[in-house]
Amino acid sequence: MYLKKLHLVNFKNFEAWEGEFSPSINSFTGENGVGKTNILDAIYYLCFTKSYFSSTDVQNIRHDESFMMLSGTFEGEDSLRSDVLMSLNRGSRKIVKKNGKVLDRMSDYIGTFPLVIVSPADHDLIAEGSSLRRKFVDGVISQTSAEYLEAVLSHSRLVEMRNALLKTQGVTPMQLDVYDMQMINYGRKIYNGRKSFLEKFIPIFQSIYSQISGGNEKADITYNSIFSSACVEDELRASRTKDLYLGFTSAGVHKDDLSFTLGGYPIKRYGSQGQQKTFLTALKLSQFHFMKEISGGVKPILLLDDIFDKLDSSRVEYIIELVHKDTFGQVFITDTQAERIEQVTAHSPLEHRKFHISR
Repeated sequence: MYLKKLHLVNFKNFEAWEGEFSPSINSFTGENGVGKTNILDAIYYLCFTKSYFSSTDVQNIRHDESFMMLSGTFEGEDSLRSDVLMSLNRGSRKIVKKNGKVLDRMSDYIGTFPLVIVSPADHDLIAEGSSLRRKFVDGVISQTSAEYLEAVLSHSRLVEMRNALLKTQGVTPMQLDVYDMQMINYGRKIYNGRKSFLEKFIPIFQSIYSQISGGNEKADITYNSIFSSACVEDELRASRTKDLYLGFTSAGVHKDDLSFTLGGYPIKRYGSQGQQKTFLTALKLSQFHFMKEISGGVKPILLLDDIFDKLDSSRVEYIIELVHKDTFGQVFITDTQAERIEQVTAHSPLEHRKFHISR
């Protein structure tokens, strides 16, 4: 499955833009700030019904406009065609249509068009809090398991309701027991899903990191969870006094985290910019390979946003080699330097469609 056409109206800085793409390589070049990344984000939006970069939908509507609209056409190898349209008016609910039919549950849509994005914004996976690392893991698994996605959504709703209860007067232990037992039920499903995923994912990641870095560095990922404890029920009960004081649920699977290390040391504190970017690139390329493997060979769409910045020449060569080997399916690349894109694609037998974005 690949994206054949994209049309956007009032999306971020664009009043209107449309393009027809190659099923292989597509590149966007131009100065910083012209909107290259916004086009990638529009593609991401069509696959996930939300932006990769904006926390709320309304932030994607162009300034001084009342609505936005995205539409795209996906085509499969068997000529199966899917037309997708997403629109949002300020103050209204987002509308998502597939082949003319309005979708009520976004969870039924996620995974239809698998996609992986590699972006400078991924640095937050290292630099920021645990929620982004959980979001990364949950996002990968959810594209391949509707059951897992439902467990994550159900657990999130339970936490919201428990938080609301904690803010009321006269909360009883029995009331909290009701929520805690359900949270444990969904939490264990989420924990098992994450644990099983990471057991498959980490060896792929370590292999790819070793190839990109030349085999000189040992990268690792460790999963830290409350469900590693023998008695989760006791952990939740022990946190109740703190929860009542804070007004929110401070323990649970929604507080799990991943530790990223290089040579046994936290990469956040000890890794150089190049090492951190290599770590993140390996993380996302591993996501691509994992999703391809679990889907029986279906290649996700790959978005490479400004990927060559801060990578040394040997690591850039590794990416170039992957492109030449036809490792990927449909690829979208952005860069400020058209010459660098030419270097990546010059000797590739694959079709390459070029777009120059200007102000």
